[in-house]
Amino acid sequence: LYDYITRHFISSLMPDVEYEEKALIVNVAGEDFCYTFHEMRERGFLFAMPWKSKDLQLNEIDWAMPRLAPGSRLTVQEVWVESDFTKPPDYLKESELVALMDKHGIGTDASIPQHVENICNRNYVMVCGPGEDGQRGERIPKGGKKGKGKGKNKDGKTQGEKPQSRHMVPTPLGLSFCAAFEELDAELCRPPIRAYMEKQCAQVAEGILEKEDVVNENIKLFETKFHSFRNRIAQLDKFFVSKDQLANTMGYRGGGGADWGGGWNAGNGGNGGWGNGYGNGKGYGGNRSWKNGKGN
Repeated sequence: LYDYITRHFISSLMPDVEYEEKALIVNVAGEDFCYTFHEMRERGFLFAMPWKSKDLQLNEIDWAMPRLAPGSRLTVQEVWVESDFTKPPDYLKESELVALMDKHGIGTDASIPQHVENICNRNYVMVCGPGEDGQRGERIPKGGKKGKGKGKNKDGKTQGEKPQSRHMVPTPLGLSFCAAFEELDAELCRPPIRAYMEKQCAQVAEGILEKEDVVNENIKLFETKFHSFRNRIAQLDKFFVSKDQLANTMGYRGGGGADWGGGWNAGNGGNGGWGNGYGNGKGYGGNRSWKNGKGN
């Protein structure tokens, strides 16, 4: 942590990174082929934080590109076809989650860290390292990994390696809760309702609104939602199962039944709801269940 803070501070004092992006466009039989590369002019803060070059997505070549004028004719020496597949993005980083909360007006600089800590403590999400091909990385225990000599070479000097990123991976419990709220009151899963409350609090501080009016309005709003939620609580049985049922459900280990496509289709796109897996068949360990309004 000290190494990262030091490097970040030094980087803030260094010049910007300067590079030139060039594109070579070749027309072959009416088809345009484009090759983009970058020539570095000033490495700037990359000397202190070399891992940042990956975020810039630079394509630096180690050979000299010949000088070509528009209209130059070239000889096609070889033709080949490459096949590849799109890869799913990694899970949301903790820093990205904080940025989105700030963007949508959820929480304040003082309260956002507490919100993030709450969803971790309640086992709605787990914090993991970077993963590959849509799979979660290694789980990071609370307080970070223990051990000595991390990030140091034989001489005891710190290497310029990128610190492990922290990704917020939803747990089965967290996804089930989200699905349940989507079923009964989707508004509770959307940023505007919380952002509106935060805005009202700011207006109270500025003297625009009265505290009593804001408190009464929000109590009335959530009391109405609470009664509606309680009266329809039986609809949530399909989202939560007992521990015994969970142990006998093969899909929970990654069978992939219901699908996630911008919203949770529990039991509609799959074979019987949450117990049959989710997303791309990913499954995570856990032993929390929820029944009749109580966490077990």
